[in-house]
Amino acid sequence: SFMQRIRRNRKEEDLKAALGEYAVRVVLTAHPTQFYPGNALAIITDLAKAMEENDLVSIRRLLHQLGLTPFFNSEPPTPYDEAVRQTWYLENVFYHAAPELYAKVAQTLDDPSADALSESLISIGFWPGGDRDGNPFVDSQTTWNVAERLRLTLLRCYRREIRDLRRRITFKHVSSRLDQLQDRIEYAMLHPDSTVLSVVDLNNELDDIAHWVAKHSNGLFIEKIRGFQFKLRLFGLHFASLDIRQDSRVIQKALDEALAAAGVDVGVFRALPAAEQVNDLLSDKWKGSVDRLEEERYHDIIASLRTMAKIQQHNGVRACHRYIISNCRGIIDVAAVAALARMAGLDSGTALDIVPLFETIADLARSEDEVRDMYAHSAYRAHLSRRNDRQTVMLGFSDGTKDGGYLQANWSIYEAKRRLSKLSREEGITVVFFDGRGGPPARGGGNTHRFYAAHGQDIENTEIQTTIQGQTISSNFGIPRSAAFNLELLLTAGLQSRIFDDSQTHLGMEQEALIQSLGQRSFAHYAQLKEHPEFMNYLMQWGTLKYYGETNIGSRPTSRAKDGPLTFDDLRAIPFVGSWTQLKQNVPGFFGLGTALEWLDGEGRIEEARALYRDNSFFRALIENSMQSMLKSDFRLTAHLEHDPKFGGIWCMVRDEYELTKRWVLDIAGQQSLMERNPHIKESIRLRDDIIRPLLVIQHFALGQLASGDEASKWEADVLKRLVVRSMFGIINASRNAV
Repeated sequence: SFMQRIRRNRKEEDLKAALGEYAVRVVLTAHPTQFYPGNALAIITDLAKAMEENDLVSIRRLLHQLGLTPFFNSEPPTPYDEAVRQTWYLENVFYHAAPELYAKVAQTLDDPSADALSESLISIGFWPGGDRDGNPFVDSQTTWNVAERLRLTLLRCYRREIRDLRRRITFKHVSSRLDQLQDRIEYAMLHPDSTVLSVVDLNNELDDIAHWVAKHSNGLFIEKIRGFQFKLRLFGLHFASLDIRQDSRVIQKALDEALAAAGVDVGVFRALPAAEQVNDLLSDKWKGSVDRLEEERYHDIIASLRTMAKIQQHNGVRACHRYIISNCRGIIDVAAVAALARMAGLDSGTALDIVPLFETIADLARSEDEVRDMYAHSAYRAHLSRRNDRQTVMLGFSDGTKDGGYLQANWSIYEAKRRLSKLSREEGITVVFFDGRGGPPARGGGNTHRFYAAHGQDIENTEIQTTIQGQTISSNFGIPRSAAFNLELLLTAGLQSRIFDDSQTHLGMEQEALIQSLGQRSFAHYAQLKEHPEFMNYLMQWGTLKYYGETNIGSRPTSRAKDGPLTFDDLRAIPFVGSWTQLKQNVPGFFGLGTALEWLDGEGRIEEARALYRDNSFFRALIENSMQSMLKSDFRLTAHLEHDPKFGGIWCMVRDEYELTKRWVLDIAGQQSLMERNPHIKESIRLRDDIIRPLLVIQHFALGQLASGDEASKWEADVLKRLVVRSMFGIINASRNAV
C-alpha cells in the first residue's frame, strides 16, 4: 500500500511536508449523465446499507419499491432542482466521507488536531447553479439561491452534529455552551441574513470545550469534538465552492454592451490592436461604470459577478471565487472578465480567480503562449500576486476527445500540462490543473488513480482538481464508504508522484516524439471519419443523439444549435459519446489508435511501442483505458449495416479500425484478450453487457423502424420513440460509466 511504501522508504517527513500544501478538489457538475432520479438513488443507498447488514427482509422490500418507482421525469429539472439533487450527496455522503479521510490522514501523521494539514486538503466544488455555459436557464438569482441552499444544508448538518455532541458531552460547565452553539446555529438557519455565525468563533468555542474536557473529564469523547472541528475546517459555512462558468463569446458580447453603457465607442475600441485592448481592459478605467445592461443574457454576467461578491460576504471567500471561461482564447478573454468585474463594482477586496478553459486540440496547442502572455502583463501579474501567485487552468477532456480523437486529445492535454508547468515554475507561479473529465475513457475517465499516478514530477501536482458527473457520482461516490475510498485514491495518486521519483512516470525525448507521431496519425484518421459524408447522418439515424433532450435528466439544452440542422460543432460531448456507447461502437475511446500503431509497424518500429507500454505508466494507462472502451463494443448489434447502401461504408470503417486497434493493443501489451490482466473489471463488463443486451436490441429495432418509416401511424411512431428513450435509462444505468 501507499503508506507501507512511505514507511519502507522512510518518507514520513516528506509526506508531512507535502500534506501541508497538497489538496484534492472534486467538483460536482450539472452535466446530464445521471439517469437515476433522486428517489431511486435514495432507495439504492438504503439498499446498499441493507446488503451490508444482511437484512434480507429490507432487501426484498427495497427491491420491490425500486421496481415500482418511476425513473422518467415528466418535465426536465430546473437548474435549482439539479442543485438540490446534488446537495443530497453533500449532506448524506461527502459530509461524512471527507472528514473521515481527513481524520485518517491526521492519525497517520500522529497529529490528532490535524495542525499540519491544509484546510483545503479535501474540498468539494459545485457547478449546478453556477455553470451557465450553454444553459440559458441559469441566472444570478439561481446562483444566489443555490449558495443559500448549500449554506442551509450545511447548517442543518451542523445542528445534527451539535445534538449528537450534547448526548455525549453532558459534563458540568460545558454542556450549556453546546446549548448556546445550537441556539446560534438555529438562529442562523431561521435568519439567513444574520451574522451571528463565523467559522473562527465556532472553532474557538469548540477548542475551549475540548480543552476543558481534556483537563476535567479525562478527554472523554474529545474525538467527537475534533471530528466536528474537522468538518468546520473543510466545509466552513459554504459546504461546496460554487464556480461561475460562461463562454468567451458571450463574455465578449457582454463587454461590448458594457463599454457602450460606459460611454465608450465600441467600434473605435475594437479597432485597436489586441495588446492595447488588453491594456485598457486591465487598467483602472470604467470602474463601477455599469448599472444594468439591456439584454438579460449579457446583464447576467455583471449580475453574476456582483452575486459572487455577495456570496463571499455571506458564506466566506471559499464559497464562490472562480470564474471559468469556456472556449478561452487567452489574455483577451481573461482581461474582459477582469474589466467586467470592475465595471460591476467589484474591488480588490473581492477574491476573483479567472480560470481559462482550453478544450480543442488547437486551443491546447496554443495554451502555453496564451498563459505566457497572461503572466507577462504587469497588471495581471499584480492580480496573481494578490491571489498568492496561483493560476488555475482548466483542461477539457470531453470536447478534446470529440475534437481530436482519443490518443491525440490525451497526449495534447498531457503535453499542455508539462509545458504550462515548466513555464509557471520559471515565472514563480504555482499552476493548478483542473481536469474536466467524464465517466468513460472517451471523456477522460477510466482508471482515475492510475491516470494521476502516471503524472511525473515535471507536471505540477500541488493539487488534483477534477469534475465528477452524474453517473460517476452515484457509482463511485454514492455512499460514504465508496466516496472515502475514491477520495483516498485521488489523494494518494497525486502524493505518490509528488514524493517518489518513479522512472516509469518520466518520458524521454524519443518517447515523447513517438507518442507525438502516433497522436498525429491517429488524429488524421479520426479526421477522415469526421469528414465522412454520412458521419452525422449515421449518428442521427442509428444513434440516440436527437433523443437525449427527451430524457428530461438535465436543464441544459442538449445541443448548441438553436435552429437548423445539427452540425458536428453543435454537438455536445455527452450525447456524442453516449450515442456511440449505445451503438456499442465506442469510437471516441479507440478510433485512430490502431491506424497509428499499424503505421509504426510499417516503419519497422513496433518494438518501440511495446517498450513504451512496458516502461511508461502514462502510455500504459492510455492503452488499458482504451481496452476498456473496446471491451464494451459489440459490432454484432449493427452487423446488418455492413452492406447497407448508405451506411455500409462508415460502418465498415469503424469496424475495421476496431479490429486493427484490438490486434495492435493486444500485441504491444502482450495479452491474448482485452483486459485479461484486470479480470474483475472484465467480468463486471461482461455481466453488465449480458443485462443490457435485450434493451440494446429493442432500442436498435425501434430506431430501425423509425428510420425506415414503416410505422403505421403517429401513435406507433410515438411508441417507438418512447421505446428508444426509455431503453436509454436501463442501458446507461447498467453500463455504469457509459457517458
